[in-house]
Amino acid sequence: MKIEEARRIAQRHEDTYNNDFEHYHDLYAQDFLAYRPVSGVTHNRTEMYALEQRATAACPDRKTKVLRVLAAQDDWFGIEELWTGTNTGGDEMFGPAGTRLSVYAFSLYEVKDGKFVRAIAWTGRRPQSTSELVIE
Repeated sequence: MKIEEARRIAQRHEDTYNNDFEHYHDLYAQDFLAYRPVSGVTHNRTEMYALEQRATAACPDRKTKVLRVLAAQDDWFGIEELWTGTNTGGDEMFGPAGTRLSVYAFSLYEVKDGKFVRAIAWTGRRPQSTSELVIE
């Protein structure tokens, strides 16, 4: 995959997540699988979307920002991003009401026919400063 195509897909991911969430699941193939090595959990498309809907309900101001796109090999590329939002309450997974969240993520995606087919995702709390993440 060329870097220009990877950047287009990453931008579509960010734009859809932030501005057209009801169509976010359309970016993913029906047989999509995501693996999270740190927790050892695998999510299919439905489970992944349910988790994102839960985050949206708890943190209606949530946004994701693509920090960097990395071209990889064949149909794979990487996205480094920062997810932010404020828990309005009702879901302890996101802390007490008023908790401001910042979650750093690095994901490798396999893309076929313009849709995400597989992902390997690492997530955690962001570093002390986003300037540590951004390379000019």
